[in-house]
Amino acid sequence: MFFSRKINQFFAVATCQSLVKAAEQTRVTPSALRHGINELESQLGKSLIKRSKNGMDLTPAGKSLYNRLYPYYEKIRKIENQIMNSNEENTSLCIKLDGLYYPDLKTKLLEIRQENNRYKLSLEDGCIDNINEELFDKEFDLVISSLEFDYSYKKINAINLCTQKVGLLVNKKLIEKYPDTKTFFAKETLIQRSSSLQNPIFTTILERLKNKGYQYHTLGLTEMADVLHCVDEGEGYCFIPENIDYISTITNDEVQFIRSPFPFDFFLHQKVYFKKENNKNLADIAMTLR
Repeated sequence: MFFSRKINQFFAVATCQSLVKAAEQTRVTPSALRHGINELESQLGKSLIKRSKNGMDLTPAGKSLYNRLYPYYEKIRKIENQIMNSNEENTSLCIKLDGLYYPDLKTKLLEIRQENNRYKLSLEDGCIDNINEELFDKEFDLVISSLEFDYSYKKINAINLCTQKVGLLVNKKLIEKYPDTKTFFAKETLIQRSSSLQNPIFTTILERLKNKGYQYHTLGLTEMADVLHCVDEGEGYCFIPENIDYISTITNDEVQFIRSPFPFDFFLHQKVYFKKENNKNLADIAMTLR
């Protein structure tokens, strides 16, 4: 509100020490965040951020700027929060995701929050067993999932969002050690968010691999940023839906997306579910996610 977009992005990277986490905090894509930091560095004529083993660190010039601005930044951010929290016009918009990782979808949701200040956005990830229960008992406004639900119930609407092929994200040096993907899967660790490993779609992929004679080892982590860091460091691999915008933001040239790593093709068909009768223009919001 009071600080420029570039200054807010600079402080987000400084505190998160991760482009992915800072992008989520500032509600932009990692590539847009990197562009904003580059603009600020060009304006000042100094490099502010550098890549390190632990993520993103401040350069000496970046530390100097941070230390000089932070006392003012902290005070003004508190004032901003007080103003935002006192806005009685805010309407809650509660959204449930099925635990899979949709980088493009989260970006669109954050854009909705930016463009519609009256909405107070709440996101929750987790297992979805019953669409009626999520919408009517737990009272989520939107439920977004690649699972198939019977929504013949006349009070529920569903809109198709997109179809994405599931592929493999891996460090080139790691996969090049093996003669084929079957050996690679057996020797290395599949690292995903714990919520993804519990998703029925994910268990279907693993079951189909097992039926084809593939072996695998899994490790579940809480944050996707930690998963991507492990992949970046060559400590394992992960499965993600194909998304060109997201893949283009990968800054490590050694990390690549393999579109067809399985002995079969697997696609995610995203849908958004919502109650027909609502007072939040949910159909319009759902259409913006396409």
